Amino acid sequence: MTALVGLALLLVFAIFATLMFLERISTLLALPLMATLFLAIALAADCWIGTPPPPTSQAAENKPLELPSFDDYLRARETTRAAIAARVERLETLTSTIERNSDPSAISGSLSAALLTARNAGNEFESVPNFFARPPHVSGYRASVEERLKQLDIVPLIESLSAIDFQNETFAKAELEKIAQRARMAITSAQPPAASRLAAIRDYFAGYFELLLRGGSLTLYATIIATIFGGMFAVYVKNLGIAERVIYWTAEFAGERPFVIASAVFVVTTTIFTSVGGLGTVIMIGSIVLPVLRSVGLSPVVGAGVLLIGIAAGGTLNPVSRRLWLDFYGLSPEQLDPLLWTMLLIYALLGFGWIAWGARGGLLSSFDSEATAKSPPRESIGVALLLAPVIPVALVYFARMEEISAFVVSIAYMFLCACRRPGAVRVLTRSMIEGAQTVMPPVLLMIGIGMLVTSLATPPVQSYLRPLVESAAPQGRWGYILLFGLAAPLALYRGPLNVWGMGLAVSATLLATTPLPPAAVLGALLAAGMIQGISDPTNTANVWVAGYSGITTAQLLRFTIVPVWIAAIVAVIVFGVWYVP
Repeated sequence: MTALVGLALLLVFAIFATLMFLERISTLLALPLMATLFLAIALAADCWIGTPPPPTSQAAENKPLELPSFDDYLRARETTRAAIAARVERLETLTSTIERNSDPSAISGSLSAALLTARNAGNEFESVPNFFARPPHVSGYRASVEERLKQLDIVPLIESLSAIDFQNETFAKAELEKIAQRARMAITSAQPPAASRLAAIRDYFAGYFELLLRGGSLTLYATIIATIFGGMFAVYVKNLGIAERVIYWTAEFAGERPFVIASAVFVVTTTIFTSVGGLGTVIMIGSIVLPVLRSVGLSPVVGAGVLLIGIAAGGTLNPVSRRLWLDFYGLSPEQLDPLLWTMLLIYALLGFGWIAWGARGGLLSSFDSEATAKSPPRESIGVALLLAPVIPVALVYFARMEEISAFVVSIAYMFLCACRRPGAVRVLTRSMIEGAQTVMPPVLLMIGIGMLVTSLATPPVQSYLRPLVESAAPQGRWGYILLFGLAAPLALYRGPLNVWGMGLAVSATLLATTPLPPAAVLGALLAAGMIQGISDPTNTANVWVAGYSGITTAQLLRFTIVPVWIAAIVAVIVFGVWYVP
């Protein structure tokens, strides 16, 4: 039965993957719905049939369970009821002692034993799993119970007796009555969990779905805030005309040799897209770059490839993406940065190789070359402002500044450089509002990602899914290289290795259920992302670039798939050697 539940979870995964592949459902909706179904199926099965028992050694050592089940939750509720009952009994003893004794001075001695017993009671919940916990956003079952038990703690009441002046009998009686009243109020407010199984099932579902909705939505909060500030920065760069001026400056000084000018454009495009992004920026840069490349005789396919490889290469170092990888995979900057720089190097080799091939075999004759008719921007931009696109990357990777602060410093730098322009404050304000609006789709996607990660990490889902995924996942270096090298094209058409769609769901599953190191999982996804970022016909950037260049997305796919796939295999081999034993 356990295997059938695991297969049902995989079936849900396959159905949503197919629907996203066929573009019948948006990823924004698919991820939270998948997370909800995963959790609902696993919880229902856990309450109905139970999960496999823990290892004997773990139970014998009385350690917290790695994958606590509904039966463990029932035992935790029994522990809670017993703890509440014991404290209520102590409070009742306190009140009766106060009410029975007419001599206030005799009460202190009679309660010393009760105080000693309460202090030596210990923590009843040391071995109880902390259900539904995701600090700091969801405190979990144990914290809520301990808060209730704190209200029933007899120790502060007894210790308050030491402050009573028993020489003044009237005053002492009044103070003792106050203590007894507090004890009675605590007894009245004590609410042990219901003993019925139906109530336990209700609370079990409610606890986990609160964890899913609240904890899951806030899982990637740092990435979400970084994305918003990154959107503000990108729109501000666009509104100030910085990227446009950088491209024209590059074209003017690169000369007329196709390889040199294409290489210069590739480097500048990569640099710009390390900190900005979005279809609007692609259109702005592409409408300048593509005519420039065509004017030196490069074919439309080669020019489009130069632009797309540059966009994908720059996105590798984007601080927003870096923040997501840090949060999602739990890597440190020292672990993540070498991986990203390696990807950038592979992109650079691919880009220059593509340019060398295009300038040699795809070069048009001078009769077919087209001169660009676009005029350069009129407004003068100083050299200091031209450096703005690289500031966030420099601050994050070299100054080790966290991403949100890096974007804020970069925005402030640009404003100081442009503050003397007419309407400078208005441009900044408009850029901040537009920037926040443009990143709402990725923000919603990250909320869905956080919910999916939270769902997959819950013990009920883990207990059913882990055995099946562990049996199918690669266990060694060569299995890793063969699987992810050959499967890299599955990133196309919103497939299961799509870096911004099902790929993150696959990653979350692998991280939660296999011994593969997080860096190896991320490396495989980034390698497949090369094909998705450059060749995927469903990318909005590819659709616009192909249309502007007068070719089809199918042509782009046909010409780029082989070299990009080879580059992805190289990346998988490198990461397999580095990270997989």
